Order: sequence, then C-alpha cells, then structure tokens
Amino acid sequence: MRKELIEKIQAADFSCRLCGACCSGADNEVMVTPVEVDTLIEATGLSFAEIAEPYPDWMEYPDGTKITFGWVLRRGADGNCMFLQENRCTVYASRPHICRTYPFMLDGDELIVSECPAVGCSVCSDAEETADALLCRRDAEDMEFTQSEKQYQKHSIASGSTVIIDSRGVHLWK
Repeated sequence: MRKELIEKIQAADFSCRLCGACCSGADNEVMVTPVEVDTLIEATGLSFAEIAEPYPDWMEYPDGTKITFGWVLRRGADGNCMFLQENRCTVYASRPHICRTYPFMLDGDELIVSECPAVGCSVCSDAEETADALLCRRDAEDMEFTQSEKQYQKHSIASGSTVIIDSRGVHLWK
C-alpha cells in the first residue's frame, strides 16, 4: 500500500509553492481532532475555544436539538486560517494532519488530489514523508470517527440541547 501511495503522490507532480492558497478564503475549513487542538494549545498558549469552533454543519431535530460532530480551526475576519500570516503558517511544526497532507487525502486506499496551483508543477520531493503523513492522518481520522460514534451511542442528549460530539464526549454549546 505505502509503495503504491508513494508512486501516486509522485505522479501528481506536486511541490508546494508556499502560496498560502490552501489556507485562504471562506471555504478552507480545517477539521481538527481534540488531540490536534491540544498540540496547538501547547504550541501557542491559546485556549481550546480560541483555536477551534464547532464544525458548521449541524443536524437539527424537531425538538430543537442541534448536533454536530467535531471541530474546525477558527478563521480570521478575512476568512483565512487564524495561523496564516504573510502566506506563512505560524504553527507549521504543530499543524494538523490535513495541513501536513494537503492537497492529498485518502478515501479508503484511494488517493484523492485536491485542486491546488502547485499540482502538476514539479516532482514531489517529499512523497515518502507525505505518504506516511497520509497513512497517519487516515488512522487518526478513523480513530476519531470510531470514538465519536461511541460517545454518540453512550450519551443521552437532552431535548433542545446544542452539542458537539467528538472522541472525548458530548459538549454543550451556547
């Protein structure tokens, strides 16, 4: 699997141009796990609430209950990632899995390549590192999904509540 993944990454001819396009704009929702937020807390000294907000797609029920699963990085007023300054990531060493692997992601064993100005430009020199990061990301996302599902199944949610469910539990929201 790893060898084939490396070959597919190399075939995408991607080399990051450090343009910041992936971190800019209103559609750059970066999903993060609680563990990734913890890493960012340690790197920045910010609080969980200063770093992450609920994933914006809510399931709404007739009784007024609202549920979402997971968190995204907060964005600035301009819609850009809060950690993007002058097209550079201020938390590069602590960045989430999705940032480490963009423009790539795995759907099962299938490599998906997102649109990016740097795709098709030159040979990916970090294909092995990217493959390892993708496999790590997939494992972390699978674990977060499984643990979040367990939290959802074991908790009763009060009618009319607004909650975020993640691997660590059910969290009441405003």
